[in-house]
Amino acid sequence: MKHQIRTSLLAALVSATMCLALAGCSRRPAGESASSNGSAKNENAAAQSPSQASSSDQASASSSETPSAAASKSDSLANPEASKSEPLASPDARKSGPLASAAPQGERSPQTPPPPPPRTYTISAGRPISIYTTSTLSTKTNRAGDSFVGTLTSAIVDKDWVIARKGATVEGVVTSSDPGGKVKGVASLTVVVKRLQLADGRKVELSTSSFTHQAKTTMKKDAIKIGGGAVAGAVIGAIVGGKKGAAIGAGVGGGAGTGVVLATRGDPATIPSETPLTFRLRSPVTVVKR
Repeated sequence: MKHQIRTSLLAALVSATMCLALAGCSRRPAGESASSNGSAKNENAAAQSPSQASSSDQASASSSETPSAAASKSDSLANPEASKSEPLASPDARKSGPLASAAPQGERSPQTPPPPPPRTYTISAGRPISIYTTSTLSTKTNRAGDSFVGTLTSAIVDKDWVIARKGATVEGVVTSSDPGGKVKGVASLTVVVKRLQLADGRKVELSTSSFTHQAKTTMKKDAIKIGGGAVAGAVIGAIVGGKKGAAIGAGVGGGAGTGVVLATRGDPATIPSETPLTFRLRSPVTVVKR
């Protein structure tokens, strides 16, 4: 009896052990599949983690933006060309704004320096002005007030500035034209310079000393005329009345010669063309360079 009970318990134990073994075998593949499924899910999660991380970063950044920054960002996204065409202001530009450009009240803004004064040259008083006449001047043809023209004999320069060139036009005027008296005195002609042409074409007024030319005396010619008349009268008187007639004729002839001299003027005062004349300035002349 005991042996049967022991046998039945042993059989029950064996059957229970086999059942447990079968149950363990059936549960092991399911665990393995679960673990394989878990590893696949982990790989997918690892593949998706960068994008999810970036999206999460963007989400956190967007959540941390201020309303004004979010509004500007939305405007830039809505109009990308406008955002590209508007450059950012540099720090220097921001510093040079209205507040920065406002100068202190006690200081003045720098002004442009004035231009340098024009160059000038003064032809001093007493300086000689020499010219050549270009036409003949005579008491026989010219009267007081007549104008004449000459040329400058030498240039007037100041270092590298040519004020008046050699040969520049010089204008003058006859101030006196005296043909001389019939009894005494000789003819005389007086002239002065009035204007000078500069190298740039302008003309300046001049006040100069005068130049006077007198005719040569005619005493020798007068003596010849008187003596010739006396000789001619003596010859005629001798033919007519001998010695007494010669003496009378000489006196008459000499008187006639003297009358001719007294009735005739002397030679005119003449200044030929190309004659050098020198004048002196009476007052200074200042020339401004253009």
